[in-house]
Amino acid sequence: MTTEKKREFLINLLYAAVIILLVYFILKYAVQWIMPFIIAFIFSALLYPLIKLLSRKLKLQKHQRPVAAVITALFYGTVGVLAGFIISRIVVAVSGFITSLPEYFSSTVLPSLEVAYDKVRTLLANLHIEIDTGSKTFFDSISSSVSGLVSRIMPSLSFITSIPGMVVSMIIMVISTFFISMDFEKITGFCLAQLPAKTADFVTELKDYTVKILFKYIRSYALILLITFCELLIGFIIMHFITGQQNVFLLALLIALLDILPIVGTGTVLIPWAVISLITGDYAKAICLVVIYVLITVIRQFIEPKIVGDQVGLHPLATLIAMIVGTRLFGVVGLFGLPIALAIIKDLDDHGKIHVFKPITAYTSRRKAAEEKAEKDNEETGQSPNNTEDN
Repeated sequence: MTTEKKREFLINLLYAAVIILLVYFILKYAVQWIMPFIIAFIFSALLYPLIKLLSRKLKLQKHQRPVAAVITALFYGTVGVLAGFIISRIVVAVSGFITSLPEYFSSTVLPSLEVAYDKVRTLLANLHIEIDTGSKTFFDSISSSVSGLVSRIMPSLSFITSIPGMVVSMIIMVISTFFISMDFEKITGFCLAQLPAKTADFVTELKDYTVKILFKYIRSYALILLITFCELLIGFIIMHFITGQQNVFLLALLIALLDILPIVGTGTVLIPWAVISLITGDYAKAICLVVIYVLITVIRQFIEPKIVGDQVGLHPLATLIAMIVGTRLFGVVGLFGLPIALAIIKDLDDHGKIHVFKPITAYTSRRKAAEEKAEKDNEETGQSPNNTEDN
């Protein structure tokens, strides 16, 4: 490698490192600062086709701002009502569960633990192994600990629901959505006008590719949600005939919705449920829940990279690596964001808009040329590739 090539390689390496660090900084920190505006712009972009359609139907093309304001208000009103209903139901259910937890623990879990403790103590006594009978006070301490835990959780819940920063961000997001929706064409046009013509065209095409990839991504996870729901429903129906479990459809639907969230997942519900069933002596239910959880986890590990990769045009291995790396670097945002970013880059590369990846034909053609050259050299020297070393 000549000095000039080495210098060019180092410059390209430094340039790539700067770009990677810049992207990392933007995704790690800057995005959090401007996230309300990003969400507001996304909502405005989703609402804009409807605004434009209604303005044309009402013959108000020159007066779209009132239409935009009304549609945005209806959108946030609908979202607010639905979110308020869902959150209120969740808060009521969680509060009721937490309130009844000490009584359930004292009447069901604690007696089961005491029975298990007596059996273990009897077994150890038969084996002539002494055990401190005072250890039974352990259960009294557990009971008091649960009560103390509940008293601590309740204030925490009220604090979480009133985080000032979250409220401020939501207010900024709503106000920004109104402003952007009412002047969507002017804002996007102004931003694109500041860019060179080729760059503006590239940004427009990038937007189209991003929308297409996002649609495929949402469709893939909707399919995963449907598969998980079917698995849970089948498992709960079988459990119904074994243990008499009720509300199988509702349970399957709620747990499937939780499974979409990477931090929560089915294990957040199924594992504690199985442990409680095991403690209370309901071994059949505990075994059913563990089997359902293991099957769902194993199947999802196989189908998620495959389904997402096929939908967005990535190899399942590349999708899996992007998910793992994205989660390690950026958490939940990286889990979804990095595969989407990689799919957009690949789609742009496939359409010749950028040149990042070299096609596999470049390697196969070089290898074929090398093999043909080696075969030609062997023919000229009168040797075959198989007996070259022997000679």
